[in-house]
Amino acid sequence: MAELTEILGREEMTKHLREAIVKEKVSHAYIFSGEPGTGKKTVAKVFAQTLLCEGIDKHMHKIGDATQEKAYACGVCKSCKMALSNTHPDIIFIERDKEKKTISVDDIREKLIEDAHTKPYSGRYKIYIIKEAQELSVEAQSALLKTLEEPPEYVVVMLLVSSADMLLHTIRSRAEHIEVPVLSNEIVERFLRESTENDSSVTEDDIKFAVAFAEGKIGRGMACFKNEHFKSLKEDVLNVVLNIKNMSIPEMTACVRKAEDYKDLLLDYYFELMTLWYRDILIFESTRDANGVVYKDYITQISKQSQVITFEGLENITEAIRKARQRIGANVSFEITMELLLTTICENVQG
Repeated sequence: MAELTEILGREEMTKHLREAIVKEKVSHAYIFSGEPGTGKKTVAKVFAQTLLCEGIDKHMHKIGDATQEKAYACGVCKSCKMALSNTHPDIIFIERDKEKKTISVDDIREKLIEDAHTKPYSGRYKIYIIKEAQELSVEAQSALLKTLEEPPEYVVVMLLVSSADMLLHTIRSRAEHIEVPVLSNEIVERFLRESTENDSSVTEDDIKFAVAFAEGKIGRGMACFKNEHFKSLKEDVLNVVLNIKNMSIPEMTACVRKAEDYKDLLLDYYFELMTLWYRDILIFESTRDANGVVYKDYITQISKQSQVITFEGLENITEAIRKARQRIGANVSFEITMELLLTTICENVQG
């Protein structure tokens, strides 16, 4: 796990968090907002580790009458080792159960509100990290509000959310909001190269593809190499975009059922991989230049499809993908949504 000082491209944000520790002005509640894959969880985990580090005081050096703003976790104390292995008893992760549609009020009462009455096991703080906090039910947020209004002095709640606007105003008004921005392609590429430099199977094209897929989000870029399902996910998407015009209804139905296996974040990857394919066709159709194409291994197929899909057709397909994402986010039937998407793609491929 990186130190606060090592989180790439977020110098202002990490400086602010370090200053809060040094000046002992740590808030009882933080909202870390940003698109999936921007690194919200990494930032929250590193911040939590730093807050609980047993050697933290040793790193707050005095310069005259001022304290140097370089609070960081030592990485070697017992607390840091537990944080790094995700076994620290004072860092509690809360997320939606796979069988449920929301994080319920009962979840919040049991895992946070009631638990918060128990003092920290060993550290100064007891930290609750709520992943995908936009999935908190209204009732759960309302129940959480009382803890945020009158928190025990040792409680710190971190809500990770794609957009702070998805939380109740009363929650937002009682938490410090920190936006975790997307990174430049240069920073993402440097990180991916450093992370895969010992993997001889990773090619230059793999890196370029991962950078394009990441769109400034290191978590998404790393998924290309670290997510065990990513390769099969990509193959399934390619199967659809390459063969949909010739698919029978049973074959199309099989593709829908296969796509249903990819839930939550992976489903977002499914749509993004599909969007990249049609973006490649648009780029090639406009420029006839293969250099800007992401799916470089499939330039022949991209060239052929550019001849049978018009600009209007590409616009229709891109809009259909956007609507499919939106409908699934609104809990519209997955099967109906995907059938509509595949039908629209098929209708806009000529010949």
